[in-house]
Amino acid sequence: MSSLKEIYKTYIQAINDRNWALVISLVHPTVIWNQKPYPAEKYVTLMTRATDPAPDLKFHIDILVADDTGDEQMVSARLLIKGTPEKEFLGFRPTGESVEVVEHVFYRFVEGKIKEVKTVIDIEGLRDQMVYDKSF
Repeated sequence: MSSLKEIYKTYIQAINDRNWALVISLVHPTVIWNQKPYPAEKYVTLMTRATDPAPDLKFHIDILVADDTGDEQMVSARLLIKGTPEKEFLGFRPTGESVEVVEHVFYRFVEGKIKEVKTVIDIEGLRDQMVYDKSF
């Protein structure tokens, strides 16, 4: 059996490779994302909303903590997300410049698969990079 860290690293690499079939195999049939349940395929659609506007977008694991010692299997991560938006994203128009944002995310695993995701992303930092007037 793989460790939670190994499973999570495989999951992040699958996202970076846009290997959505592998992502689906690593999550439960229903994933709870920020308290709302989604079928696995719809959960992947949420990810493609972020990856499609920036084809070079990659997730980099900055901090990774896993705990599988108790009744609940948990993974916590601080991710650096880097890419160059080519299309509008969250209402922000692309500038042609790369952006980097931080995401803090917590995962609950059940039977070795991701069941629940709680995430906070630095949208303010993204906004500052995409709309900030750098001419000052």
